[in-house]
Amino acid sequence: MDNETASPRKQLDIERRRMIERGLDEGKSFTCIAREAGAWVSTVRREVLRNRRCDNASSAKGADKNDCAHLRSCTTKFICGEASRYGACEKRLCRRCQAVRCQDLCPGYEVRICETVGRAPFVCNGCDHFGRCTLTRYRYSADSAQHQARRRSSDARGGIDMTKEEADILVGTVRAGLKQGQSVHHIFATNDLPCSERSFYRYVHNEDIPILAIDLAKKVKYKKRRHAKAVSHANGFYAGHEYEDYLALPEEDRAVTTEVDTVLGRMSESKCILSLHRTDLHCQLYLLLPEKTKECAVKALDWLEECSDGRFSEFFGLMLFDRGCEFDDIAGIERSVAGGTRCAAYFTDPSRPDQKGACEKNHVELRKILPKGTSLKGLDAYTLAEICSHVNSTVRKGCGDISPIQLAQMVLPKSLLDNLGIRLVPPKDVIGAPGILYDPNH
Repeated sequence: MDNETASPRKQLDIERRRMIERGLDEGKSFTCIAREAGAWVSTVRREVLRNRRCDNASSAKGADKNDCAHLRSCTTKFICGEASRYGACEKRLCRRCQAVRCQDLCPGYEVRICETVGRAPFVCNGCDHFGRCTLTRYRYSADSAQHQARRRSSDARGGIDMTKEEADILVGTVRAGLKQGQSVHHIFATNDLPCSERSFYRYVHNEDIPILAIDLAKKVKYKKRRHAKAVSHANGFYAGHEYEDYLALPEEDRAVTTEVDTVLGRMSESKCILSLHRTDLHCQLYLLLPEKTKECAVKALDWLEECSDGRFSEFFGLMLFDRGCEFDDIAGIERSVAGGTRCAAYFTDPSRPDQKGACEKNHVELRKILPKGTSLKGLDAYTLAEICSHVNSTVRKGCGDISPIQLAQMVLPKSLLDNLGIRLVPPKDVIGAPGILYDPNH
């Protein structure tokens, strides 16, 4: 290929590098090598200088290890000044001394550079004296050059693609959000940060920024739990209300479903939280129960119906419960305070929390503020409403990068949300850490 037709932008590959190595071994000029490799002469010259390998000096036995540029003409004697130790040193040329390296002591020492490596071709490929040369030697190897090129390409894509000031803003903003218990997705969705959420996780994994992965990961505790013996019911107790009956309903009837569960504090306490999760809105409401009993659960639903102005079924649709004893009053759950029916109740299969997985998953957000084992003895309805506001003000990816409360405000009337005490918390004020909204010790 003529040099005039070579593409100056085409990167050298291993085959073209082997052509360069072969040309250097044969003593060809850069011009000849460039013509054969299909590259510019400047490309070949730059490739050799950038990727040549230093092999240092030869360690051949008997070879002159002195690499001073003035070696052949130097007449310096007695540099060491130790005549008594080396006898006739004052009469011997220092360059011939075998006891001391004169280049380590002489102020006039200059490194002798081989003419071959000081100008084109800049490497010792094809040199007959390579094996016994005591000067610094360089060789061009295609395999070594390919490895160096790949490493440079990888290093160029490494690190973080931002300035120090931008990195400081990123770290400061994320740390402030994590301190308040905000999720990483919430932080990135509500702040103008210099990188994407995915890039941030990559920087953390590669330890490019001073934030540890353990600060982001969920702390999972593996502990075999003691399960209370299930209350036995007569055969047919859940007839017509089982999960398969729920799945048999038309999809449009199941479009609005509220999954219901209870959240406990300490095992020795009776107070608990009734959670209602409307799946299409990703919004979870919390009601405080003085006791985990079916009477308290029915009373809480009665109060919620009164706050709904007769539109309970429109707002909450079908209701899906687990088989806890607090939900045993099926007739009371379905019965309206005004007479008639307010909802249809269905129950998941035993030991199948995944059948109302959205509700269970959303409890993770509540547990950030009220960790397992937290005492609920001092929790009041006002504080629980504030906790509910913060939980539902967290930006979610599943909501299209808005918060569940914003979706709820589009569907549920303001009067219902006001009665529940739920409000939209500004993104920067969202808290998802324990001990801030509620301290069980006070």
